[in-house]
Amino acid sequence: MIKVEKSLMLNKKNSPMPPFIKLSLLIVSFLAIIFFYCYGPLFFSPYFSLSKTTFSRLPSWDQDDQRQAVLAFQKSCSDILQRDPQLAFSSLAQAKKNQDWQRICRAAMRLSHPNKKTAQQFFEFWFEPYTIKDRFNAQGLFTGYYLPLLHGSLKKNKKYTAPIYGLPTDLIKVNLELFHPEWVNKTLIGQLKNNSLVPYPDRAAINNGALGKNAPILVWIDNAADVFFAQIQGSALVQLPHHPPLLIGYAGTNGRAYTAVGKILIENKAISKKNMSMQAIRDWLTHHPKQMNDFLNQDASYVFFTLLKTKAPLGTEQIPLTPQRSLAVDKHYLPLGAPLWLETKVPEEERKKEKWTAYRRLLIAQDTGGAIKGIVRGDIYWGAGKKAAFSAGHMKQTGRYWILLPKSPAP
Repeated sequence: MIKVEKSLMLNKKNSPMPPFIKLSLLIVSFLAIIFFYCYGPLFFSPYFSLSKTTFSRLPSWDQDDQRQAVLAFQKSCSDILQRDPQLAFSSLAQAKKNQDWQRICRAAMRLSHPNKKTAQQFFEFWFEPYTIKDRFNAQGLFTGYYLPLLHGSLKKNKKYTAPIYGLPTDLIKVNLELFHPEWVNKTLIGQLKNNSLVPYPDRAAINNGALGKNAPILVWIDNAADVFFAQIQGSALVQLPHHPPLLIGYAGTNGRAYTAVGKILIENKAISKKNMSMQAIRDWLTHHPKQMNDFLNQDASYVFFTLLKTKAPLGTEQIPLTPQRSLAVDKHYLPLGAPLWLETKVPEEERKKEKWTAYRRLLIAQDTGGAIKGIVRGDIYWGAGKKAAFSAGHMKQTGRYWILLPKSPAP
Protein backbone atom coordinates (compact mmCIF):
# COMPACT_ATOMS: atom_id res chain seq x y z
CA MET A 1 0.00 0.00 0.00
CA ILE A 2 2.82 2.34 0.92
CA LYS A 3 4.72 1.45 -2.28
CA VAL A 4 1.63 2.21 -4.38
CA GLU A 5 1.18 5.63 -2.73
CA LYS A 6 4.85 6.49 -3.35
CA SER A 7 4.54 5.42 -6.94
CA LEU A 8 1.47 7.59 -7.44
CA MET A 9 3.26 10.57 -5.88
CA LEU A 10 6.26 10.13 -8.19
CA ASN A 11 4.02 9.92 -11.22
CA LYS A 12 2.25 13.06 -10.10
CA LYS A 13 5.57 14.95 -9.74
CA ASN A 14 6.86 13.78 -13.09
CA SER A 15 3.63 14.36 -14.98
CA PRO A 16 4.06 16.72 -17.97
CA MET A 17 2.84 20.34 -17.73
CA PRO A 18 -0.49 20.89 -19.50
CA PRO A 19 0.02 22.55 -22.94
CA PHE A 20 -2.19 25.56 -22.14
CA ILE A 21 -0.01 26.42 -19.09
CA LYS A 22 3.16 26.17 -21.20
CA LEU A 23 1.64 28.45 -23.82
CA SER A 24 0.53 30.96 -21.16
CA LEU A 25 4.01 31.10 -19.64
CA LEU A 26 5.59 31.61 -23.07
CA ILE A 27 3.20 34.46 -23.87
CA VAL A 28 3.81 36.14 -20.50
CA SER A 29 7.59 35.79 -20.94
CA PHE A 30 7.40 37.18 -24.47
CA LEU A 31 5.31 40.18 -23.34
CA ALA A 32 7.72 40.84 -20.46
CA ILE A 33 10.68 40.90 -22.87
CA ILE A 34 8.84 43.30 -25.21
CA PHE A 35 7.86 45.57 -22.30
CA PHE A 36 11.43 45.68 -20.98
CA TYR A 37 12.84 46.37 -24.46
CA CYS A 38 10.40 49.21 -25.11
CA TYR A 39 10.06 50.75 -21.66
CA GLY A 40 13.10 49.49 -19.77
CA PRO A 41 15.24 52.53 -20.69
CA LEU A 42 12.50 54.72 -19.25
CA PHE A 43 13.03 53.21 -15.80
CA PHE A 44 16.64 52.04 -15.80
CA SER A 45 18.56 54.69 -17.78
CA PRO A 46 18.57 58.50 -18.07
CA TYR A 47 15.50 59.82 -19.84
CA PHE A 48 15.59 63.48 -20.87
CA SER A 49 12.35 65.43 -21.00
CA LEU A 50 11.62 69.12 -21.57
CA SER A 51 8.37 70.96 -20.90
CA LYS A 52 7.78 74.62 -21.67
CA THR A 53 6.92 76.94 -18.80
CA THR A 54 6.90 80.70 -18.11
CA PHE A 55 9.26 83.10 -16.36
CA SER A 56 6.58 83.87 -13.77
CA ARG A 57 6.77 80.24 -12.65
CA LEU A 58 10.53 80.31 -12.05
CA PRO A 59 11.07 80.67 -8.28
CA SER A 60 12.34 84.18 -7.35
CA TRP A 61 13.10 85.07 -10.98
CA ASP A 62 12.47 88.78 -10.35
CA GLN A 63 14.86 88.90 -7.37
CA ASP A 64 18.07 87.99 -9.24
CA ASP A 65 20.36 90.75 -10.52
CA GLN A 66 21.27 89.29 -13.91
CA ARG A 67 23.83 91.85 -15.06
CA GLN A 68 26.69 89.39 -14.43
CA ALA A 69 24.71 86.71 -16.26
CA VAL A 70 24.58 88.96 -19.34
CA LEU A 71 28.36 89.44 -19.17
CA ALA A 72 28.90 85.68 -18.81
CA PHE A 73 26.57 85.03 -21.76
CA GLN A 74 28.48 87.57 -23.87
CA LYS A 75 31.63 85.53 -23.25
CA SER A 76 29.89 82.41 -24.55
CA CYS A 77 28.75 84.40 -27.57
CA SER A 78 32.37 84.80 -28.65
CA ASP A 79 32.30 81.04 -29.26
CA ILE A 80 28.73 80.80 -30.54
CA LEU A 81 29.33 83.45 -33.21
CA GLN A 82 32.13 81.31 -34.68
CA ARG A 83 29.88 78.28 -35.29
CA ASP A 84 28.32 77.24 -38.59
CA PRO A 85 24.97 79.10 -38.73
CA GLN A 86 23.18 76.24 -40.49
CA LEU A 87 24.09 73.55 -37.96
CA ALA A 88 21.88 72.60 -35.01
CA PHE A 89 22.86 74.27 -31.73
CA SER A 90 22.57 70.90 -29.98
CA SER A 91 20.73 67.59 -30.18
CA LEU A 92 17.71 69.28 -28.55
CA ALA A 93 15.16 70.17 -31.22
CA GLN A 94 13.90 73.08 -29.11
CA ALA A 95 17.41 74.62 -29.15
CA LYS A 96 17.02 75.36 -32.88
CA LYS A 97 20.04 76.31 -35.03
CA ASN A 98 23.24 78.22 -34.38
CA GLN A 99 21.90 81.10 -36.48
CA ASP A 100 19.05 81.59 -33.97
CA TRP A 101 21.57 81.92 -31.14
CA GLN A 102 23.83 84.15 -33.22
CA ARG A 103 20.96 86.59 -33.69
CA ILE A 104 20.52 86.67 -29.91
CA CYS A 105 24.29 87.06 -29.40
CA ARG A 106 24.46 90.07 -31.69
CA ALA A 107 21.73 91.66 -29.57
CA ALA A 108 23.61 90.73 -26.38
CA MET A 109 26.82 92.33 -27.65
CA ARG A 110 24.94 95.63 -28.05
CA LEU A 111 24.24 95.66 -24.30
CA SER A 112 27.30 97.56 -23.04
CA HIS A 113 26.22 98.54 -19.51
CA PRO A 114 22.87 96.88 -18.72
CA ASN A 115 21.13 97.65 -15.45
CA LYS A 116 19.17 95.08 -13.46
CA LYS A 117 15.94 95.76 -15.35
CA THR A 118 17.36 95.72 -18.88
CA ALA A 119 19.38 92.57 -18.13
CA GLN A 120 16.25 90.70 -17.07
CA GLN A 121 14.26 92.10 -20.00
CA PHE A 122 16.94 90.85 -22.38
CA PHE A 123 16.52 87.23 -21.32
CA GLU A 124 12.73 87.49 -21.21
CA PHE A 125 12.57 89.00 -24.71
CA TRP A 126 14.77 86.43 -26.46
CA PHE A 127 14.20 83.22 -24.50
CA GLU A 128 11.54 80.99 -23.04
CA PRO A 129 12.16 78.61 -20.11
CA TYR A 130 11.82 74.82 -20.14
CA THR A 131 11.64 72.49 -17.17
CA ILE A 132 14.29 69.74 -17.33
CA LYS A 133 13.53 66.28 -15.96
CA ASP A 134 15.29 62.94 -15.78
CA ARG A 135 12.80 60.07 -15.82
CA PHE A 136 10.11 62.57 -14.74
CA ASN A 137 12.28 63.70 -11.80
CA ALA A 138 13.38 67.36 -11.81
CA GLN A 139 15.72 66.97 -8.82
CA GLY A 140 19.46 66.34 -9.16
CA LEU A 141 22.82 66.87 -7.47
CA PHE A 142 24.67 70.19 -7.45
CA THR A 143 28.24 70.73 -6.23
CA GLY A 144 30.85 73.46 -6.53
CA TYR A 145 34.42 74.11 -7.65
CA TYR A 146 36.83 77.01 -7.30
CA LEU A 147 40.29 78.36 -8.17
CA PRO A 148 42.72 76.95 -5.56
CA LEU A 149 45.89 78.75 -4.51
CA LEU A 150 49.06 76.63 -4.69
CA HIS A 151 52.63 77.34 -3.61
CA GLY A 152 55.28 76.29 -6.09
CA SER A 153 58.68 76.76 -7.67
CA LEU A 154 60.02 76.58 -11.20
CA LYS A 155 62.82 74.35 -9.91
CA LYS A 156 62.62 71.19 -7.83
CA ASN A 157 64.16 71.30 -4.35
CA LYS A 158 63.61 69.76 -0.91
CA LYS A 159 60.45 71.81 -0.35
CA TYR A 160 58.89 71.63 -3.82
CA THR A 161 58.73 67.99 -4.93
CA ALA A 162 55.27 67.42 -6.46
CA PRO A 163 55.15 68.01 -10.25
CA ILE A 164 52.40 69.65 -12.28
CA TYR A 165 52.56 67.99 -15.70
CA GLY A 166 51.73 69.47 -19.07
CA LEU A 167 50.03 67.42 -21.79
CA PRO A 168 52.19 64.41 -22.78
CA THR A 169 53.51 64.29 -26.33
CA ASP A 170 52.60 60.60 -26.71
CA LEU A 171 48.96 61.02 -25.64
CA ILE A 172 46.53 60.39 -28.50
CA LYS A 173 42.92 61.62 -28.45
CA VAL A 174 40.57 60.05 -31.01
CA ASN A 175 37.32 61.76 -32.04
CA LEU A 176 35.05 58.74 -32.51
CA GLU A 177 32.44 60.78 -34.41
CA LEU A 178 34.82 60.71 -37.37
CA PHE A 179 34.36 56.94 -37.49
CA HIS A 180 30.62 56.70 -36.88
CA PRO A 181 27.92 59.44 -36.74
CA GLU A 182 26.28 57.80 -33.70
CA TRP A 183 29.43 58.38 -31.62
CA VAL A 184 28.83 62.13 -31.23
CA ASN A 185 30.83 63.76 -28.39
CA LYS A 186 32.62 60.48 -27.70
CA THR A 187 36.40 60.29 -27.55
CA LEU A 188 39.06 57.68 -26.89
CA ILE A 189 42.37 58.48 -25.22
CA GLY A 190 45.45 56.28 -25.26
CA GLN A 191 48.99 55.81 -26.56
CA LEU A 192 50.56 53.77 -29.34
CA LYS A 193 52.24 50.48 -28.42
CA ASN A 194 53.43 48.23 -31.24
CA ASN A 195 51.14 50.02 -33.72
CA SER A 196 48.11 49.50 -31.46
CA LEU A 197 46.20 52.10 -29.45
CA VAL A 198 46.23 51.06 -25.79
CA PRO A 199 44.89 52.79 -22.63
CA TYR A 200 47.07 55.58 -21.31
CA PRO A 201 48.84 54.89 -17.96
CA ASP A 202 46.65 55.38 -14.87
CA ARG A 203 47.41 57.57 -11.86
CA ALA A 204 49.40 54.89 -10.04
CA ALA A 205 51.63 54.27 -13.08
CA ILE A 206 52.13 58.02 -13.62
CA ASN A 207 53.07 58.52 -9.97
CA ASN A 208 55.62 55.73 -10.43
CA GLY A 209 57.28 57.46 -13.39
CA ALA A 210 55.36 56.08 -16.40
CA LEU A 211 55.45 59.44 -18.19
CA GLY A 212 59.23 59.48 -18.43
CA LYS A 213 60.22 62.50 -20.49
CA ASN A 214 56.99 62.53 -22.51
CA ALA A 215 55.35 65.27 -20.44
CA PRO A 216 56.80 68.67 -19.55
CA ILE A 217 56.84 69.70 -15.88
CA LEU A 218 55.28 73.17 -15.68
CA VAL A 219 55.97 73.81 -12.00
CA TRP A 220 56.84 72.03 -8.73
CA ILE A 221 54.39 72.20 -5.78
CA ASP A 222 55.05 71.86 -2.05
CA ASN A 223 52.10 69.54 -1.33
CA ALA A 224 51.05 66.52 -3.40
CA ALA A 225 47.51 66.79 -1.99
CA ASP A 226 47.23 70.28 -3.53
CA VAL A 227 48.24 68.88 -6.92
CA PHE A 228 45.41 66.36 -6.66
CA PHE A 229 42.87 69.08 -5.76
CA ALA A 230 44.07 71.26 -8.61
CA GLN A 231 43.24 68.33 -10.89
CA ILE A 232 39.78 68.03 -9.37
CA GLN A 233 39.12 71.76 -9.80
CA GLY A 234 40.62 71.87 -13.30
CA SER A 235 42.67 75.03 -12.69
CA ALA A 236 44.83 76.74 -10.06
CA LEU A 237 46.80 79.86 -9.28
CA VAL A 238 50.41 79.05 -8.33
CA GLN A 239 52.34 81.55 -6.23
CA LEU A 240 56.10 81.54 -6.94
CA PRO A 241 58.99 82.97 -4.91
CA HIS A 242 60.55 85.95 -6.76
CA HIS A 243 58.26 85.46 -9.81
CA PRO A 244 54.75 86.53 -10.85
CA PRO A 245 52.07 83.89 -10.11
CA LEU A 246 51.17 81.30 -12.74
CA LEU A 247 47.60 80.54 -13.79
CA ILE A 248 47.30 76.93 -14.93
CA GLY A 249 44.28 75.41 -16.64
CA TYR A 250 42.97 72.08 -17.86
CA ALA A 251 44.74 70.67 -20.92
CA GLY A 252 43.50 67.07 -21.01
CA THR A 253 43.26 63.78 -19.14
CA ASN A 254 44.62 60.26 -19.40
CA GLY A 255 41.14 59.06 -20.35
CA ARG A 256 40.68 56.86 -17.31
CA ALA A 257 37.45 56.73 -15.30
CA TYR A 258 37.10 59.12 -12.38
CA THR A 259 36.62 57.71 -8.86
CA ALA A 260 35.68 59.97 -5.93
CA VAL A 261 38.40 59.73 -3.27
CA GLY A 262 35.97 61.08 -0.68
CA LYS A 263 33.78 58.02 -1.16
CA ILE A 264 36.80 55.75 -0.72
CA LEU A 265 37.78 57.52 2.52
CA ILE A 266 34.23 57.10 3.85
CA GLU A 267 34.20 53.39 2.97
CA ASN A 268 37.51 52.96 4.82
CA LYS A 269 36.12 54.89 7.82
CA ALA A 270 38.90 57.46 7.51
CA ILE A 271 36.31 60.28 7.42
CA SER A 272 32.67 60.04 8.43
CA LYS A 273 29.98 60.86 5.87
CA LYS A 274 28.71 63.61 8.17
CA ASN A 275 32.10 65.37 8.27
CA MET A 276 32.97 64.86 4.61
CA SER A 277 34.12 67.95 2.72
CA MET A 278 36.95 68.95 0.43
CA GLN A 279 38.73 70.54 3.38
CA ALA A 280 38.37 67.33 5.42
CA ILE A 281 39.89 65.28 2.59
CA ARG A 282 42.84 67.65 2.24
CA ASP A 283 43.49 67.66 5.98
CA TRP A 284 43.40 63.86 6.14
CA LEU A 285 45.75 63.46 3.17
CA THR A 286 48.17 66.06 4.53
CA HIS A 287 48.34 64.34 7.92
CA HIS A 288 48.71 60.85 6.41
CA PRO A 289 51.48 61.28 3.80
CA LYS A 290 52.47 57.60 3.86
CA GLN A 291 48.90 56.51 3.04
CA MET A 292 48.17 59.34 0.62
CA ASN A 293 49.16 57.63 -2.62
CA ASP A 294 47.39 54.39 -1.65
CA PHE A 295 44.11 56.30 -1.57
CA LEU A 296 44.75 58.74 -4.43
CA ASN A 297 45.85 55.95 -6.78
CA GLN A 298 42.40 54.39 -6.51
CA ASP A 299 41.28 57.26 -8.74
CA ALA A 300 42.79 56.15 -12.05
CA SER A 301 42.09 59.47 -13.80
CA TYR A 302 44.85 62.07 -14.13
CA VAL A 303 44.62 65.68 -15.32
CA PHE A 304 47.30 67.53 -17.30
CA PHE A 305 47.63 71.33 -17.37
CA THR A 306 48.66 74.21 -19.56
CA LEU A 307 49.86 77.73 -18.71
CA LEU A 308 47.13 80.34 -19.21
CA LYS A 309 47.64 83.96 -20.21
CA THR A 310 44.12 84.97 -19.20
CA LYS A 311 43.12 86.57 -15.89
CA ALA A 312 40.56 83.86 -15.12
CA PRO A 313 40.45 80.08 -15.66
CA LEU A 314 38.91 78.86 -18.90
CA GLY A 315 35.90 76.60 -19.25
CA THR A 316 35.31 73.93 -21.89
CA GLU A 317 34.26 76.68 -24.31
CA GLN A 318 37.76 78.17 -23.83
CA ILE A 319 36.31 81.39 -22.46
CA PRO A 320 36.98 82.87 -18.99
CA LEU A 321 34.68 81.62 -16.24
CA THR A 322 32.55 84.02 -14.17
CA PRO A 323 32.17 83.32 -10.42
CA GLN A 324 28.64 82.18 -9.53
CA ARG A 325 27.52 82.67 -13.13
CA SER A 326 29.35 79.77 -14.80
CA LEU A 327 28.03 76.24 -14.42
CA ALA A 328 29.67 72.95 -15.38
CA VAL A 329 27.17 70.49 -16.90
CA ASP A 330 27.08 67.21 -18.79
CA LYS A 331 27.32 68.35 -22.42
CA HIS A 332 25.86 65.06 -23.62
CA TYR A 333 22.52 66.44 -22.47
CA LEU A 334 22.82 70.22 -22.18
CA PRO A 335 24.39 72.56 -24.77
CA LEU A 336 27.29 74.77 -23.69
CA GLY A 337 26.41 78.44 -23.87
CA ALA A 338 22.79 77.99 -22.78
CA PRO A 339 21.42 80.00 -19.80
CA LEU A 340 20.08 77.92 -16.88
CA TRP A 341 17.93 79.08 -13.98
CA LEU A 342 19.13 77.21 -10.90
CA GLU A 343 17.35 76.58 -7.60
CA THR A 344 19.30 74.85 -4.83
CA LYS A 345 20.86 75.55 -1.42
CA VAL A 346 24.41 76.71 -0.74
CA PRO A 347 26.58 76.53 2.39
CA GLU A 348 27.52 79.54 4.45
CA GLU A 349 29.94 79.66 7.36
CA GLU A 350 28.58 81.25 10.51
CA ARG A 351 30.67 81.17 13.70
CA LYS A 352 32.42 78.02 12.51
CA LYS A 353 29.05 76.36 11.93
CA GLU A 354 27.61 75.48 8.57
CA LYS A 355 24.19 76.68 7.49
CA TRP A 356 22.36 76.38 4.19
CA THR A 357 20.56 79.18 2.38
CA ALA A 358 18.35 79.24 -0.69
CA TYR A 359 20.19 79.91 -3.94
CA ARG A 360 18.26 80.98 -7.03
CA ARG A 361 20.04 82.65 -9.92
CA LEU A 362 20.79 82.55 -13.63
CA LEU A 363 23.97 80.81 -14.74
CA ILE A 364 25.47 79.92 -18.13
CA ALA A 365 26.54 76.39 -19.08
CA GLN A 366 30.23 76.99 -19.80
CA ASP A 367 32.18 74.05 -18.45
CA THR A 368 32.25 70.27 -17.98
CA GLY A 369 33.91 67.89 -15.52
CA GLY A 370 34.84 64.26 -15.04
CA ALA A 371 32.40 63.89 -12.14
CA ILE A 372 29.59 65.90 -13.77
CA LYS A 373 27.50 63.17 -15.35
CA GLY A 374 23.73 63.12 -15.76
CA ILE A 375 20.76 65.13 -16.94
CA VAL A 376 20.14 67.12 -13.75
CA ARG A 377 23.72 67.58 -12.53
CA GLY A 378 25.68 70.80 -12.13
CA ASP A 379 28.87 72.24 -10.64
CA ILE A 380 28.90 75.94 -9.68
CA TYR A 381 32.13 77.89 -10.24
CA TRP A 382 32.73 79.97 -7.09
CA GLY A 383 35.89 81.87 -8.06
CA ALA A 384 38.95 82.30 -5.83
CA GLY A 385 39.59 82.98 -2.14
CA LYS A 386 38.71 81.48 1.24
CA LYS A 387 34.96 81.99 0.89
CA ALA A 388 34.97 80.37 -2.55
CA ALA A 389 37.00 77.46 -1.18
CA PHE A 390 34.52 76.98 1.68
CA SER A 391 31.47 77.12 -0.60
CA ALA A 392 32.94 74.77 -3.19
CA GLY A 393 34.32 72.38 -0.58
CA HIS A 394 31.03 71.98 1.28
CA MET A 395 28.60 72.33 -1.63
CA LYS A 396 26.64 69.11 -2.16
CA GLN A 397 22.90 69.66 -2.41
CA THR A 398 19.89 68.58 -4.39
CA GLY A 399 18.33 71.13 -6.67
CA ARG A 400 16.73 71.67 -10.06
CA TYR A 401 17.19 73.89 -13.08
CA TRP A 402 15.38 75.24 -16.10
CA ILE A 403 17.02 75.86 -19.48
CA LEU A 404 16.36 79.03 -21.49
CA LEU A 405 16.00 78.38 -25.22
CA PRO A 406 15.25 80.76 -28.12
CA LYS A 407 11.66 81.76 -28.54
CA SER A 408 9.76 80.32 -31.44
CA PRO A 409 9.00 82.94 -34.13
CA ALA A 410 5.52 84.45 -33.96
CA PRO A 411 3.05 82.74 -36.32
